[in-house]
Amino acid sequence: MWVDLLVENLLKRSPGPHVINDAKTPSGHVTVAHLRGVLMHECISRALRDKDVETTFLYGFDDYDPMDDLPPSLPDYARYMGMPLAEIPAPPEGVDGAPGRRPAAAAPNYARYFADEFEAVFTRLGAHPRIYRTSEMYRAGGFDRGIRLALDRVAEIREIWREVTSSKRIDENWWPVQVLCERCGRIGTTNILAWDGDEVEYVCAPDKVTWAQGCGHRGRRSPFRGGAKLLYRMEWPAKWDALGVTVEGAGKDHMTRGGTHDVAVALSERIFGRPAPYAFAYEFLLYGGKKMSTSKAVGATAREILEVLREELARFLIVRPHPRKQVEFDPYGDTIPNLYDEYDRAAAAYFGEIANEDLARTFYFSRVDGEQPRCSRPRFSKVAQLMQIPSVDIFEAIERDKGAPLTDADRAELARRIEDARRWLAAYAPDTAKFEIRPALPEGAATLSAAQRQYLARIADALAARRWTGEELHTHLHALKAELGLGPREAFGAIYQALLGKDSGPQAGWLLAALDPRFVQARLREAARDAA
Repeated sequence: MWVDLLVENLLKRSPGPHVINDAKTPSGHVTVAHLRGVLMHECISRALRDKDVETTFLYGFDDYDPMDDLPPSLPDYARYMGMPLAEIPAPPEGVDGAPGRRPAAAAPNYARYFADEFEAVFTRLGAHPRIYRTSEMYRAGGFDRGIRLALDRVAEIREIWREVTSSKRIDENWWPVQVLCERCGRIGTTNILAWDGDEVEYVCAPDKVTWAQGCGHRGRRSPFRGGAKLLYRMEWPAKWDALGVTVEGAGKDHMTRGGTHDVAVALSERIFGRPAPYAFAYEFLLYGGKKMSTSKAVGATAREILEVLREELARFLIVRPHPRKQVEFDPYGDTIPNLYDEYDRAAAAYFGEIANEDLARTFYFSRVDGEQPRCSRPRFSKVAQLMQIPSVDIFEAIERDKGAPLTDADRAELARRIEDARRWLAAYAPDTAKFEIRPALPEGAATLSAAQRQYLARIADALAARRWTGEELHTHLHALKAELGLGPREAFGAIYQALLGKDSGPQAGWLLAALDPRFVQARLREAARDAA
């Protein structure tokens, strides 16, 4: 399991204590892609604590960043471009037309509005980091040491920047600090002109960036306690220094050679005088084959995944692959039933029903809060099938298959699967997974061959002789088709045509066992009345 391997390597480097950090700029509805980062860091934190290593798990919202991209749903917010996200009013109620949105009054600012939404999602998924906000850190002086170093040693920093990135755009007028304009409140449009050790001289340039217009103000001010912020590549090592971070991964886009992380590592070692945290890169999570963007409102939001998957299944989806493997999730088709099957195999491994240590550990890290109960876990596809059969009591059918009374844990698990199956059938299931028992013999049954009709008659005889479980009947159907020399499509197609009026359907043994035996016998005999 990748978590165990990573923690093993980490502890070889340092026995602890450890401070684990992850962060996100709350520039809009945070996409589901960013759940991968917070859950990976949570798993590492969980594994370290299991080893009795003193561990602090932090999650930061970089809310002092300027708004540099305008969400399509908020065209009126163009006037706030360039201002810190924490200084912009929260969006109006019902933004994006999303149901259940809070009134803006419930959030003190734009950043908090979206940050709180994301925090609520990862809390439901079992991640409980200590939250910090960079706006509060700046105002409290948490970045003052980093700002002073950035200003006092700017010549060294320019040289490091050029060396690592091979950039020729870093000239003598470039500073790794953004000043907050005292006139217009923008932080993304200012240029530093001079630094005297106490104050910076700056100008709010109308043409510094294409996405915001500065007001032209020229002034002097202290850069400390919220008067300025560091550029991201300088802020990252300053954050490691201020918070004592020892472990922090990042998406692969930050980890390219000469990229964001390489600059931050060099600045941490040569300017702040501390080793960079233990790092790991991870691939993106694609939803429906698309990479997502928070600020551009592209892709599914983190909130939406919990409208598709239960909490444990969402964690399993994100935690199971190696960080270097891209995760692709498209809820349509058989994705959710297949994911459930894998999850159930992991549960079986965890409870010692099959031997697979990797899967057992994956199930452990997929748990949301506390120990998962050992219980019966009927196949998701079977639950979805039973839900479509009229007059079937699903709890009774599953109890009959289990061969013993359902426990409270069994019933709770089955209730969750019923809820998930209902949602899947309504929104994501392929047509092949949906069916309806026809009230009368479908017309297609008239085209059945003599061998198929004989097969149906023999099934009716078997059902009249005794009560079958789905598994027993499934085995008997296979043996009977072999005896009569029928292929799978011929044999099972005859059953589906007689009951559903189509050539395919759910597992035939369980379908027949779930229906009223008198109804099934009558229907099969009607379809087979001309059998030899």
